[in-house]
Amino acid sequence: MAFWGNKQEGENPQEPGQAPAGSLEDGYNEIVKAKGRTPGIDLAIRLSDLILEHAVRERASDVHIESQGANLRVRFRVDGILQDMLSSPKNADIPLTQRIRVLAGFDPEPPTSFRNEEGRFQKMLAGRPIQVRVSSFPTVNGEKLVLRVLDRQQLGLDLDQVGMDQDALTIIKKLIRNPYGIFLITGSTGGGKTTSLDARLKNINTPMINIITLEDPVEYRLEGINQAQINAKTGFTWSEGLRTILRQDPDVIMVGEIRDYDTAEISLRAALTGHLLFTTIHTINAPSIIERLFEMGVPPFLIGSSMLGAMSQRLVRKVCPKCAQPAAAPSEPVVNEFIKNMDPEEGRLVKDLILSPGANYKVEKGCTECRNTGYLGRTGIFELMLMNEDIRKHILDHAPTDVIKRAAIKGGKMRTLLMDGIMKARAGTTTLSEIIRVTATMV
Repeated sequence: MAFWGNKQEGENPQEPGQAPAGSLEDGYNEIVKAKGRTPGIDLAIRLSDLILEHAVRERASDVHIESQGANLRVRFRVDGILQDMLSSPKNADIPLTQRIRVLAGFDPEPPTSFRNEEGRFQKMLAGRPIQVRVSSFPTVNGEKLVLRVLDRQQLGLDLDQVGMDQDALTIIKKLIRNPYGIFLITGSTGGGKTTSLDARLKNINTPMINIITLEDPVEYRLEGINQAQINAKTGFTWSEGLRTILRQDPDVIMVGEIRDYDTAEISLRAALTGHLLFTTIHTINAPSIIERLFEMGVPPFLIGSSMLGAMSQRLVRKVCPKCAQPAAAPSEPVVNEFIKNMDPEEGRLVKDLILSPGANYKVEKGCTECRNTGYLGRTGIFELMLMNEDIRKHILDHAPTDVIKRAAIKGGKMRTLLMDGIMKARAGTTTLSEIIRVTATMV
């Protein structure tokens, strides 16, 4: 077992801080050529390090290592899109999956009967520590491993850097300094919610306030903040953890996710009794958070009394600055077709945004800099809904989501995800096609 552990010398194919040269496929072929002259375990160590070094260089958030028949397939998720990086014949003499399993704290060989396996390890790559979270899954072709790459250098964004426009940023900075109340964030998995929440906590973190978080799992350690991790096996559940936090004299509480009535009810009551609380919830947009809380059984008066506001967010790819080309605005008939199923007021605002003069629309092309995708990096699009008397009245009336959304747009001046995305496309940060891809389910 010790043989599989981290080697202290000669483990990396490159010196620390040096990016791996060539493609991952080239590197794999070089390792295969050394077969017979070098022990298989050493080759597995070199290959696993090479994959992770390429992942960090390519800014990958996840690495998929899969058996596809006789082939080994490695894919990276870069800017939210999976890309093939390696597809070559499997080599039984290079025990790659066993190497990663042991790093993650698993037994070298997969269990004969399925059980959930999750682990993590840390590696020094490119001269800095990289956390890697590992999940194992049995498929008919063999074991599939997914590695979540947690790079603190990619995380450490300030609130000014997440992509909010100046108006929304000013509102958020004021809102997160409220003495009490609850603010909810919604978005898809991998939509930047953790980064967004951490940026808010960093912005208000001072020695004068006690910030406590409840997370599952704790992905990044934040200096000066008390972080706790859910452990259902020991009875430390969301609701039990939240009850414990309330006895820890907190000023600000961050709950990783509201999943059930107990957590929701305790969170909202805590927000009424002098605590500022941030949390996430899974819904399609900001107004639908209200209906989700209704479904959990939370009373309308508790929602209306404790809620400061809600934000929905998604990540969109930024157009590559090296190869992007100017694009004309879509024609009016095309826009009319696009908005025909929208609420009339929302459709009118979207049409005006798209067709107003002065836009700097871009279209993707593709070059070596962006691996011929036309995009490089990501930014956020946001939908900020602030509580007001009109929305509160609709909540007390148990109004449906479309009524609350209409009130938020008209009375609260809420800009939807689509509208915020169009503004970023008009500025040339991204493309209209990318905005439509990400917001398609909301149109």
